[in-house]
Amino acid sequence: MASIINLEFLPVPLTWILLPVLAVLFYLYAVHPLFVFKRMGVPGIGLPPLPIIGTAYLTLLGGVYNTQYSASDMAPAFGVFNGMMPLLILSDAEMLKEVFVKQFHKFVNRQPDTQDINVKPQSLQLFNLREEAWRNVRTSLTPAFSSSKLKQITAGVNICADQLLENISSFVATKESFDVRELTGAFSMDTTARTIFGLEVHSQQDPQHPFITHARRALDFNFRSPLMWLYITIPGIMKPFFEMFNYHPLNKRDVSDFFDGVMDQLLELRKTDGGKGRADLLQVMIDAHKESDDTGAEAPKVVGKKQPLTRDDVVANGIGFFSGGFDTVSITMSFALYHLALDPEIQDRAREEIIEAVGNKAEVDYDAVQKMPYLEMCVMETLRLYPIVSFIMRVANEDTELKSLTVPKGMVVGVPALAIHYDPARWDQPRKFIPERFTKEERGKRSQFDWLPFGAGPRNCIGMRLALLELKVGLARVLMKYRLLTGPDTVVPLKLNKWKSFPTPTEPIRLRVEMAN
Repeated sequence: MASIINLEFLPVPLTWILLPVLAVLFYLYAVHPLFVFKRMGVPGIGLPPLPIIGTAYLTLLGGVYNTQYSASDMAPAFGVFNGMMPLLILSDAEMLKEVFVKQFHKFVNRQPDTQDINVKPQSLQLFNLREEAWRNVRTSLTPAFSSSKLKQITAGVNICADQLLENISSFVATKESFDVRELTGAFSMDTTARTIFGLEVHSQQDPQHPFITHARRALDFNFRSPLMWLYITIPGIMKPFFEMFNYHPLNKRDVSDFFDGVMDQLLELRKTDGGKGRADLLQVMIDAHKESDDTGAEAPKVVGKKQPLTRDDVVANGIGFFSGGFDTVSITMSFALYHLALDPEIQDRAREEIIEAVGNKAEVDYDAVQKMPYLEMCVMETLRLYPIVSFIMRVANEDTELKSLTVPKGMVVGVPALAIHYDPARWDQPRKFIPERFTKEERGKRSQFDWLPFGAGPRNCIGMRLALLELKVGLARVLMKYRLLTGPDTVVPLKLNKWKSFPTPTEPIRLRVEMAN
């Protein structure tokens, strides 16, 4: 029989042994990692990181959507901690060029292993895919955004714009103000559903349609949720538990189940009609889909050969593109209309350009959009002031030299796009709406990494051209027919809700309209 140790005969109490051991373990896990930037010779932000939560308490104080990482106030490279995860914040243009372009092969992934939770559909969406899986899906989806596809899509965007104009018309006679985001949100929902899925959801006529209500819930993230904060602060500890319970903090299970069912119906419909005449993203994914079984099982991998998309790939990326496209268009369009209403001279100049480009046509076709440089400048300036993605991340997959700085393998690099967009060293009067910043001459004076609403390099937003097309067609159609006006209930200046992940005013944007002619 094995001997049993009688703890009473230990020369010291057991707690005297356990406490030093626990203290050492706590130091190694929660304290020692906080000195990583000091060892790298990288400054902090003036406030000390705390064990476990790091500098995440700054987000608790300042919110999610803010300019706390000011490129003008901080060093070109400095360190913060999202919980226990060190984040190397970079704003230096030359360093950004290395990360996004020159040494992109060393910074392919967007998030570290600890935050890469293997739960569908998030784990299969292009935004979250890693290395070869990302390259394969990106290659398969790129044809959806070619000029020829966008030309085919433009007619559908105009159909959605017809309903938008009809909805606005009711406010001309009454001279009442309207909530801009309600109208642009419905327009964006219709255009995104049509261009991604080939669906006509008519959200501008039926805002309570189940497709609409589920889509809005999918985009409403609660960054004050305890589980969200555990995901941010101690992802390495939480990851196995999340995967065990098939849970992702950015996913609502009932919403995923709803869209999963919708996608199944669409896939069955496409099998029936063969997708003839379809120019939407779903058909491009179906064309790249492996027709083997309905389980989503992957085909055997062949090194160096593009792999077909599985059923789960198609479903996950259909949902992902819909979510990303909807907010980009609706939010940006509402802010653009707001600033055009505030400055009648800018609005009139944009309208004159649009009318000249369109001529006698009622619709705005793809070729006409290419003849609207000033409208594009207005859109670009709106995206500078209100980038949908305010913070960009990349992960070093090997030790990398960035100028005089050595970035160790596994280090997460963060790029504060919002702060860069408001940096007075880059932009004169950064809080003012000035479309002329984006003339060809002015753009030539700046680094391409001073404007990052869609990221940069090979892993920029794949849907950028589609989003810009929808924005410009929608804005052009509105300006051709209506003049935007402010009213007594128009809030100036706007204040943003710092707890929303996307730029969201604390008060609704309300405008009035009259006929342009």
